[in-house]
Amino acid sequence: MTTTRPSFRSVAAGLLFAAIATLGACGDEVGPTPPVAPGPLTAGTWYMHTANGLALPAEISRRFVGLVDEQTRLDSARIVVVGGGTWQQRYWTRVFHIGVLDRAELVVDEGTWALVGNAYAFTSTLRPRNFSVAVNNSLQFTSTEPMVFFANAAAVTGVYRTTAP
Repeated sequence: MTTTRPSFRSVAAGLLFAAIATLGACGDEVGPTPPVAPGPLTAGTWYMHTANGLALPAEISRRFVGLVDEQTRLDSARIVVVGGGTWQQRYWTRVFHIGVLDRAELVVDEGTWALVGNAYAFTSTLRPRNFSVAVNNSLQFTSTEPMVFFANAAAVTGVYRTTAP
């Protein structure tokens, strides 16, 4: 049985290649990517097209109140963004108890908005409600907002567009 040993030249070449690759990789590092500045929030009427990834009408909340299965469905929503940092919103929900309509609600809200970091912060002047908006492009934005008002209710992620659904 014969064993072959690597030659000194092949070992030295391998070490040299590894050192060059390591040094080359160090030069490629550019650090963390800076946050991307959001697009401008265009004044106008914006209509929600999806809630939590579902086309409207969509279930936005489900809970048990005692033994009663309560579902909240969002039928439609719109936000009017006004230049100068104000907004007005209306959205319509229906609440079902065990699949039977219990009530329909119209929620009206308004407030101010401002750029904070890489998103727009919307603050209500009518109720204790704040939410954020990330502008995807001039024709679409994504919101994360409370739309049902009971303890520990999950926020709704909505996609708004400048065209009605």
